[in-house]
Amino acid sequence: MGKGRSIGLSGDVTGLSYAAWLVDEEFPRYGTREAVVHGDHRMTYGELGETIRRIATVFRSLGVEPGATVALASGNRAEAVCVPFAAHLVGARFLPMPADRGPAEYASIAANAPADVLIVDDRISEPCAEAVTAAFAGARLWSLGSGGPAQDLMTAARQARSVADSGWVGAEQVESVLCSGGTTGLTKCILHRHRLYRTILAHPFLSEPVRLLVTSQIAHVGGLYALTSLAQGSTIVLLDHFTPEAVVEALAYERITAMMLMPPTLYRLLDHPALADVDCSRLRRIMYGASPITPDRAQQALDRFGPVLWQLYGMTEAFGITALGSPDHVVDGGRLLRSVGLPFPDMEASVRDEQGLPLSPGQVGEICARGPRVMERYLNQPQATAAAFHPDGWLRTGDLGYRDEEGYFYLMDRRNDVIITGEAGSTVYSPLVENALTSHPAVRAAAVIPVPHALYGQAVHAVVVTAPGARVHPDELRRCVLAELERPVFLPESFEFVDALPLTPIGKVDKTALRAPYWAGHPSLLHGATTAETGGTE
Repeated sequence: MGKGRSIGLSGDVTGLSYAAWLVDEEFPRYGTREAVVHGDHRMTYGELGETIRRIATVFRSLGVEPGATVALASGNRAEAVCVPFAAHLVGARFLPMPADRGPAEYASIAANAPADVLIVDDRISEPCAEAVTAAFAGARLWSLGSGGPAQDLMTAARQARSVADSGWVGAEQVESVLCSGGTTGLTKCILHRHRLYRTILAHPFLSEPVRLLVTSQIAHVGGLYALTSLAQGSTIVLLDHFTPEAVVEALAYERITAMMLMPPTLYRLLDHPALADVDCSRLRRIMYGASPITPDRAQQALDRFGPVLWQLYGMTEAFGITALGSPDHVVDGGRLLRSVGLPFPDMEASVRDEQGLPLSPGQVGEICARGPRVMERYLNQPQATAAAFHPDGWLRTGDLGYRDEEGYFYLMDRRNDVIITGEAGSTVYSPLVENALTSHPAVRAAAVIPVPHALYGQAVHAVVVTAPGARVHPDELRRCVLAELERPVFLPESFEFVDALPLTPIGKVDKTALRAPYWAGHPSLLHGATTAETGGTE
C-alpha cells in the first residue's frame, strides 16, 4: 500500500500516518479524477491533495502542533473533507461535530474535549453556530466559508504557501475524538487512534473505485468509510441531508455505484414513487447499519436493487464488529436477513453474561467486542470507560443478542430498550415485534417502546407508519404479531399511527423521543421495575 513505505498494517503505529500516505503518495496517482462532489463544486484529487497541504500550512502558522485539538462543526461540503487530513498531517487531534446539536450537547463535548482551534461552517444555522462558539469560547475561531463571523479558513489556505517537502508527523500522533450518536443521553467523546484508520484502510468499503453517495453527516463515524474510500480512487458525492428526491436525482445524474443509508432512510427511498423510474443497475453496494432492518423491507430492497445490500454492525466505540455480506443476504431465500453477520477478520465478538463469561450458541446475553476497531477510551470519563469494558478487555456494547451454531450474530434489543411486562415479568425484545408488524403489507415502518402499565410496570406500545391511504385496524396487526411470535405477551397493548418516525441526527429511530411523553411522571419504571417493586399505585 504505497511506494516503498507502509502505514503500519502489520500492527505497528510508527512511521508514516494514513494521512501522509494518502496525501503524498496515493492522491497524486489519481490526478484529475473527481474526488469530492457537492452540488456544483467538483474537486479533483489534485485539488484535494493541494488543499489539504495548504490547510495544514495554515494550521502550522497558527502554532497547531501535536497535543493541540482542531474542532470542526460542519455539514457536508467538499472543504470539510480536507480538514481531518490536514489536522492529522500536523499531529493535531481532530474533533468532528455534527452541525445540528444544542447548547447542552456542545457544552458537554467541550468540557471533555476542549479545542485550540474551532472551525464553523458558515452555512449552519445561527443558533447552532452561537451554541458551539459559546461552548468552545477559549478556542481560536475560524469560518469554513466566507459568510461566517470569523476569518475564512479557505481564503487563508489559498494564500498559503504550497508545501513540497512535508515533514509530516508520524502515525503515533494521529488521534480523533468521535462524538456518539446521543441516543442514550448527552454525547460521549470517544478517542480513537491511528490503528482505526489503518484497519479500515485494510478492509475498504469496496476494493474497487466507486461513486459513493453519502447522505448522512461525514462528521459522524460513518464518514470514516467515506473518507477512507478515497484510498481506492473513489468519488464521494455528498448530499446536504437525506431526502428521497435528492437520492433519486443523484442516482439518475451522478452515476452512483454505491451508497450509505440507514434503514429508516432506505425505507423512505423504497416508498418513493419516483424510484420506479430510475435505472439502479450501476449499484454495486448499499451499505446500511446503525439500526435494525426488518426482513420484509430488506427483501423489498433486494427485489428492487439486486443482491447489493451489505450490513455493518458496530458503534462509535467499535466501528465495525460484524458484517452481513451481500451473498449472505440471499442465502436460502433470505434465511440470514435477521442476522448482523459474522465478525470482521480483525475483530473478536462474543456473547457474554453479566459477569463477562461467554455464553453458548443460542443463549441471549450482551454482545462484546475486542480488536483494533475498539476505542481507546472515553475522554475525561474514567468511570464510564471502566464500565464500558470487562476486566479482560472486552467492550460491552449494550446490545443483547445471541450467536448461532454457524457463528452468525443476531441482535435482540438494546439493553435499555428491552420491555419487561406480563404477569411473569416476561422479556419482550422490541425488534421481534417490529419485524412481525412490518410483515403486514400495509406497514412501512414500526417502532415498539414500553409505556407505563398500572399492574405490570410496562406495556408494549407500537408506533406504526402505514402506506399512504392505508388503514389497518390494531386487531389485524395483533394477529400478525401472534401468528409470528405465538405468545400473547408480545402483543402491543396500544397503537399509535403516525406519518413518519422521528429520527436522531444520524438517522436512527429516536426511541427516546417516542418514550418521553409517556414516561414524564414514571421515570422509575422505565428500566423494568414494576409498580409493586417501587411502591406505586398508578
